[in-house]
Amino acid sequence: MEYIRIAGTGDIAPGQIIPVEAGGEKLLLAQVGSDYFAAQRKCPHLGFNLCRGSLDGGAVVCPLHKAKFDLASGKIERDPKLLFIKMTVKNDLKTYPVRIEGDAVLVGV
Repeated sequence: MEYIRIAGTGDIAPGQIIPVEAGGEKLLLAQVGSDYFAAQRKCPHLGFNLCRGSLDGGAVVCPLHKAKFDLASGKIERDPKLLFIKMTVKNDLKTYPVRIEGDAVLVGV
């Protein structure tokens, strides 16, 4: 696995999600407290951009269907719902390992 610099620690604030790219993959980078998380940018349900979503603790919430994914494991915490229609996500969110070196945020791809 190769670790690629995707941002500086000053490029993102706690509670923020930003779009990044690494190894040809479009990812999101989130900071929760002092922890950093990287995951696929598209919701595994319908492909909506999760960078437009919100953080709920250590999870990202899809702005379209309100599906909720744990950023550490990628596991679904809440299935999507549109109006009164409840749906099921078949795939977890793909996550990537993150490490900090100095002021650089690196992701393993």
